[in-house]
This record gives sequence, structure tokens and C-alpha cells, in this order.
Amino acid sequence: MRGIGGLLILLLTLAISIREGVDSAKILCVFPSPGRSHVLVGQVLLKALAERGHQVTMVSPFKLSKPVPNYREIYVPPDDTVSKMTKSFLEKKHNILKGIPTMMRSVLNTANNTINDPQFLAIKNEQFDLVITGLFMADFILGFGPHFNAPTVALWSAGQAKFTSDLVGNPRAVDAVPHIMLGQQEHMGFMNRLKNLLIATAENLIVEYAVWNQQPYYDFNFPADKYPSYKDVRKNVSLVLLNTHFSSSGPRPYIQNIVEVGGLQIKNKPDPLPEDIQKWLDEAEHGVIYFCLGSNLKSSDLPPEKLRIFLNVLGKQKQRILFKWETDSIPNQPKNFLTKKWLPQDDVLAHKNVVLFVAHGGLGGMAEARFHAVPVLGIPIFAEQSSNVLVVEREGWGKGIDYEVLTEASFEDPLVEILTNPEYRQKVKELSELYRDRPQTAVDTAIYWIEYVIRHKGAPHMHYQGAELNFFQQQMLDVVAALLVIVYLLFKLLKFVFKKLTTLICRRGTKQKEGKKRKTA
Repeated sequence: MRGIGGLLILLLTLAISIREGVDSAKILCVFPSPGRSHVLVGQVLLKALAERGHQVTMVSPFKLSKPVPNYREIYVPPDDTVSKMTKSFLEKKHNILKGIPTMMRSVLNTANNTINDPQFLAIKNEQFDLVITGLFMADFILGFGPHFNAPTVALWSAGQAKFTSDLVGNPRAVDAVPHIMLGQQEHMGFMNRLKNLLIATAENLIVEYAVWNQQPYYDFNFPADKYPSYKDVRKNVSLVLLNTHFSSSGPRPYIQNIVEVGGLQIKNKPDPLPEDIQKWLDEAEHGVIYFCLGSNLKSSDLPPEKLRIFLNVLGKQKQRILFKWETDSIPNQPKNFLTKKWLPQDDVLAHKNVVLFVAHGGLGGMAEARFHAVPVLGIPIFAEQSSNVLVVEREGWGKGIDYEVLTEASFEDPLVEILTNPEYRQKVKELSELYRDRPQTAVDTAIYWIEYVIRHKGAPHMHYQGAELNFFQQQMLDVVAALLVIVYLLFKLLKFVFKKLTTLICRRGTKQKEGKKRKTA
């Protein structure tokens, strides 16, 4: 009987502990990014939270393909500024820095329109236990944390950057940690540290420019008589989730409330593919080359001369080609092609017959290729894609080509090299093992820390006091300045004392000499 009683107590204890971990919370996620790949990361996280029994509300410009229990959607479409800009990147080379103001205005207007849409205004009087903000150049929406009197979690679909570090005061370690635009470096020698400093300085200016641009949006939506200041809101984030992993981005210092959840969008068990795609992949005797330029860039926007190069080279390969193409069909489509307007990329890359991924080098796609051990032929177009592809080359599991000077030879030579050299496949298998080796999946890690923040009412005990410091305080410049002033004052004091002593000694010596002269006379 004692044994049965002990067992019942144990089972009751387990039941209580499990119940405590999954108590339903009301969670709001505001993710107004115009990039579908960015929002996808948030959708995956919100769906997982809904499966845990939480009541979630997702506000974004993109819908789920099918409804999910406990998951409410508020859909507000973006304008077409960003899509026009990404199309122009395929047509001619652009200076990305010059395009930042235009993109920023578009993103800020999209975010502002989203949170002032009647659908969203209708829920502003509801109560939420947590607010998740999807960050992309519009962190003024962090004001919804204090609006709902709820803890705030910031979800960023890339790696560590200045603005994410600023939210919790995380040190950037510019001396040792390469910037995301520089790519992972084996050695941070003088030249790399110089580049890092210059990039970090430029980033500082861009962030200050972004904050300055966002201040009016914050003031309009969160007036000063009811809400804390924009500056204070940016320092009151409970948790930052980064869609990166140290095995690919390199080790760096993180405080407790910055958590890496790289590969958040990657499923441990792939979903079944559509029947026609599954059949196409299964029957590929020589394997499949998957071609996709991401969700923001559209293959159908490729200039005719660039498209012709891809078709000519890929059309004569023995492999089948699965090609993301956003219109009905490709003119003069080769026989070994299958085109689709949208593809479940993670599930496609998980298929054993996919032997190569021709991609633009976006962070999400590179993470999925690494996870599923698929070599990459990268064609970077803009932003950090070049550095992502450069890392792939350095690590030895793919190659990159220059889109601006693309020719059939410059495309075909590295393509054939990767397909015929088994070292690329072997290397990515090794890296895949490192990327997969974790105590929890990325989704489980994110859920644990989100629920931790909910359980502990924002987890204020994790707040890092360094978040309150300004730049001069963080760099100890105020302390150094004070010490220099003290040293200077001591120097002046010693100099004054020395001068006085010297004067006294000289006067005394002069008087002694004069006394001797009088005695002699």
C-alpha cells in the first residue's frame, strides 16, 4: 500500500508540475515586416505556442496556409515599396546604404498602418499576458508592452546586431566578434578588427538615424502623458530571441536574456510534401537541384539575359530541377524542370534526393541547408547575403558567384564542381551534426524562455544593469575622464608644491649666501 501511495503522490506531483508549465496564456505577436521569410519565423513560434495551449494572436502581412486551433490572425497587407526595391536589385546593382531611407520609410509606414488598422484597434482593449514584437526596422511597436502592461519579448529573424543588443544592454565585443556583414572570421587580426570597427561605427550611425526616424511614430501612437518614453521602452525588454546558432555564426558573449534559437523555422520531422513534388523528387535518378531566390526576391523578376543563363546551364544537367517561379510557367522551360509559385523549402531540403541548393544566401535558407546537409551554390543579391555565402565558402560546403558578372561559364563551373566533388557533401554533413547537437530544439528553447518570462512576470531579475548605461558609461569613458582629471589636478598640485618648495629653497639659499658675504665683509 505504501508503494501505491508513493506512486500516486509522484504521479500527482508530476501532473501539477506539467500543468504549471503549460498554463494557458494570452500572447500577442505584432510582426509587421514586409519580408515573408521574417514573418515565417514568427508564425512557426506562434503555432508551437498555440499547440501548447496558449491563446495566440498574430498580427502580420501574411496569412497561414490553413487555420490552427488557438491561433487568431489579424492580416494587414503591406505596401509594395519593398517588393519594388527587391525587384530593382535583380535588374541593376544598387548601393544598399542609399536604399536604407526608402526601405525604412516603407517599413515604418507599414508598421504604423498595421497598428492603426481597424482590426487591430478592435483588440487594443483586450488583456494579454505577453507581447512578442517581430523586429525589422520598426521597434517603436515595443510600446505595446506597457500598453497591455505585459512583458515584452523581441524576436529578430537574424543574428546579433547593435539594435538588438541595445534592448538589453548586451556587450557587442567589437574587438573580437565579427559583424554579421563581415561574416564569421577565423582570426580577428588588425585588418579584420579595423573593418569591424568601421562597420560597427556605420551601424551606430544607422541605428541613431533609425531611432530618430521612429521617435515621431512612437510619440503619435504612445503619447507621453500615458506611456513611458521611447528611450525607456527600448530598455525594458524581457527577452530577445535571435534566429542564429553559434556553430554557424561563431561564439560571442550573451547575457542571460538573449537566447539563440537558430533554425526556429526548421522542423525536426518534415511535413509531407504535395503529391506531385514528392513524386518528382522520389523518381529523380540523379538527384534534384533546388533553385530558389527566397521570398522577397522573385525568380520571375529576373532580367531575360540572366534567366537565359540559368535555363541553359540547368537545362542540360542530368539532375532534375525544382525551380521556384512565381508566374504560371517559364518561357522555353527545359524538360527537366518542375516550377512552383511557392515551395515548402524546409520540407524540400529535407528530401534525400536534393543534391544542391542554388540560393541567394538568405540567413533562413542557409540555416535550412546546413541543418539538412545540402551543399549550396550562392548567388547573393543584397544585404548580408554576400557575407552568408562567404561563410559557406570558407567552411567548404559550397561556392558563391557574382550575380553582376554572371555568365554561363561562371555559373556552370562551380555548379559542376559541387555536384562532382564529394568533399562538399561530406563537409556539410559534419557541420550539420554540429548545428543539430543541442539539448533542446530551437522551438522548445524559445518556448521554455517565453514561458519562463510569463511565469516570472517579465523576469526582472534577468534585467542587466548595463542596459541603463549610455555609450560613455559603457566604455568607461566617464571614469577614465574623471581619473585623467584627478591625475591632472594631482600633477598641477605637485607642480605647485614643487615650485613653492623650490622657491623657498632658493630663497633660503640666497639668504644664506648673503649672510656669509656680510660676515666675510
